[in-house]
Amino acid sequence: MKSRFTIESLEMAITGINAGLWSWDLETDQQFWSDYFIKMLEYNPDEVQPGYRYFTEVLIHPDDVLTVTEAVKAQLENKVPYKVEVRLKTKNSGYKYFECSGTAKFQDGKPVHMVGVVTDIHERRMLEEKIIKNDALLKEAGRLAKIGVWELDIADRKLSWSSEIYAFREISETVTPQVESILNLYKPWSKPIMEEALDKACRYGTPFDLELGMESAKGRDIWVRTIGNAIFKDERPVKLYGVMQDITEQKQAEEKLRVIFQYSTDAHLLLDENGILDCNQAAVNMLRCKDKSELLSLHPATFSPEYQPDGKKSTDKSREMDKLAYDTGLARFEWIHKKRDGEEFPVEVTLSPVHINNEKVLLVVWHDITHRKRAEEVIRRNEALLSETQQLTHSGSWEADLVTGQNYWSDEAFRIFGLEPHNAGPETELFYNMIHPEDLPLYKEHIKNAVNQLSPASFDLRIVMQDGRTKYIHAIGKPFCDKSGKVVKLYGAIVDIDAQKKTEQELIKAKEAAEMAAVAKSQFLSTMSHEIRTPMNAVIGFIHLLLQQDPKPEQMQYLNIIKFSAENLLVLLNDILDFSKIEAGKVEFEEVDFNMLSILENIRAGSLQRAQEKGIQLKLMVDSDLNINLIGDPVRLGQILTNLVSNAIKFTDSGKVIISASIAKQQKNTCTIDFKVEDTGIGIAPDKLESIFDSFTQGSSDTTRKYGGSGLGLTITKRLLELQNSTINVRSEIAKGSEFYFSLNFLISHKQQKVQTEKLLTSTNDLKGTKLLIVEDNMINIFLMKNFMKQWQIDFQVAENGLIAYEMVQKDDYDIVLMDLQMPEMDGYEATAKIRQLPDKKYAELPIIALTASAMLDIKDVAFQVGMNDFVSKPFSPNELYMKIASNRKKSKDN
Repeated sequence: MKSRFTIESLEMAITGINAGLWSWDLETDQQFWSDYFIKMLEYNPDEVQPGYRYFTEVLIHPDDVLTVTEAVKAQLENKVPYKVEVRLKTKNSGYKYFECSGTAKFQDGKPVHMVGVVTDIHERRMLEEKIIKNDALLKEAGRLAKIGVWELDIADRKLSWSSEIYAFREISETVTPQVESILNLYKPWSKPIMEEALDKACRYGTPFDLELGMESAKGRDIWVRTIGNAIFKDERPVKLYGVMQDITEQKQAEEKLRVIFQYSTDAHLLLDENGILDCNQAAVNMLRCKDKSELLSLHPATFSPEYQPDGKKSTDKSREMDKLAYDTGLARFEWIHKKRDGEEFPVEVTLSPVHINNEKVLLVVWHDITHRKRAEEVIRRNEALLSETQQLTHSGSWEADLVTGQNYWSDEAFRIFGLEPHNAGPETELFYNMIHPEDLPLYKEHIKNAVNQLSPASFDLRIVMQDGRTKYIHAIGKPFCDKSGKVVKLYGAIVDIDAQKKTEQELIKAKEAAEMAAVAKSQFLSTMSHEIRTPMNAVIGFIHLLLQQDPKPEQMQYLNIIKFSAENLLVLLNDILDFSKIEAGKVEFEEVDFNMLSILENIRAGSLQRAQEKGIQLKLMVDSDLNINLIGDPVRLGQILTNLVSNAIKFTDSGKVIISASIAKQQKNTCTIDFKVEDTGIGIAPDKLESIFDSFTQGSSDTTRKYGGSGLGLTITKRLLELQNSTINVRSEIAKGSEFYFSLNFLISHKQQKVQTEKLLTSTNDLKGTKLLIVEDNMINIFLMKNFMKQWQIDFQVAENGLIAYEMVQKDDYDIVLMDLQMPEMDGYEATAKIRQLPDKKYAELPIIALTASAMLDIKDVAFQVGMNDFVSKPFSPNELYMKIASNRKKSKDN
């Protein structure tokens, strides 16, 4: 039979029960929601989109979606009734509880339609939750307060308890408590009291409230407060009932308070309007009273000076503090008290109103803060000292709290940044904006490393002041970690180094200027060396040629004087160049094999003629064991000893000069040799022994005028020894002579030293037929070398510059090329490099000897780098040039 109810009538009926209708066509997925359903959700009809998807995705609380979908699925698949309580989102009231229920219509076993209702159950759910919560709170309160209820049926003496009483009496809830056994658990002194209270309650209905000691079933001492009353029926007691509370902790706390009061190191006093009621022993000791009775007999005002540090009278201020304590329940402040002997001391006072015998009094606690005040004063002085120190050193401290984002700066840190000091540091954004844009990545990188790698930071950066000026600061920072190892703070210091940086920049400019000056000096020395050596080469060279042509006796004397003067001038020039090399740090020491005895004999032989010319003896005193092969720099050793021997000969007019050497210590691979050069010359004054090693310095101006010299020989000797980790020492006596001595370490060579003897130029046949190219732009030097080449029977040709030489070596075959370095058109370096680049193998093997008047610094190194085979410095010794040509010609023939 068709239903007579319309949708409207159904909705009207359900509205009366505070519910809304919904209908769902499962075949079309269309849903209908009644107006009241939408109204319950506080929406207008045009604000919702009825449908299952909208219902589950928009309206249902996310935590309840699964509940709905599972319930709908159970209804449609297993015909389980659909009924759920869920939270739906209302327009204005947030999520509210609703009950959703419905039934599906099935056709041929398939669900085709589903209808149901939605009921507002929010108030009911809230009330239920409140009841549950209150019940739980009540139970929890009983549990926490350890309060339980009890009841005693007087007729059958049946006793019943709540679970809380079972718990603190430590009796299993399966046990039925018996009155007699429970009374036996009371302490002997408390059992009669409880029995009397029960008797009076049963006889006269007298209520009781007792705090008594007893034992739990497990023998633990406890305190129990028992409150009880009687119920009468027909004027006869039928029941006793009440509550019990475990007050053990309260009693223990009271006992602790009593102990604290009596034995605390702080003074405890009880005060009322009439004076001191009680005190502990600490108060007696603190105030230096004879005993407690003396203290109690005195008024509290006795123990305060007339005025407190803020200028207020002690009596007036004490009344203010008492009133504050009574009004607010607590007052804590600092006070100056006075002991019986008049000594004043600071205390921290705590006033707490308490009840004693139902009267309100003040519990006063005095904590002596003398030590704290002294510590605070030390801290205050230290902070003042730190602040003053930071001002003097232009340094400030800072701290950054990474958790709160708060910065903390010292006053000087603010001043460094040109900011007014505040209690806290500036905002991070302001600080970032003040860092120079080019330095900001550096700052962030250091912060990142401090946080991620716990790396301390120390670096310079620039900040931009508010007036646009740029200032340099030095930042120091360290990370601070919590217990888990996480960085929670950064702290450190900043130093104003602006003046220092400006000074550094000025020093850098000065250093650059000094370096430029040094370069200019080197260039000047190189140029002067070249300009002086070029004519010197001609002078010395032509003297050699004239000496080989049987000059007359008086001519021989003149030529020797010229030769001596020229060689002295060359020594001076070499000293200046050596000194420049040492100053520039360009001195390098070779590691070659040599025979020590041969070196010493050669040094004596090289200086013997000068000694003989002055009529003095030159002796070599060495042990036979010095005929040893060593590894070191024989050239520099020879230079050191030759300087000392030359000086000895120069300053000795009669007597002798002795060169001596001996092995001081010898091991398997090393040995130390002591060297000494002594003379019977003019000696050195004691006050001049240190200064003779200074540059351009001699013993006196008279010495310089009489003996000449640059004053660099001993300076060079001293520096060369220092570079080899040795020192020069001197002993001297005026008019008796001087001794110079030093020690050097050498490696022992295990190679067999070949005995070589330098051939004298007694024969010229060795170079006969040699084809040689002279590359030189100076006509005097060309003329000089032509004469030597003719004398040595060498077939030679001349190229005036490097470009001509480059063309000539391609047109003719030469055995050797003598290449000047400084020439017009193309210098010797470029010419050599271009020759070496020619394709034929012979150009790579062609011996090229550098021949130059420049002897500065790394000229020799550059010559070898571009491909030259050897090096001869002007002015050259004919013997040296001859040997160089002969040696390189032999190597060329061997190749």
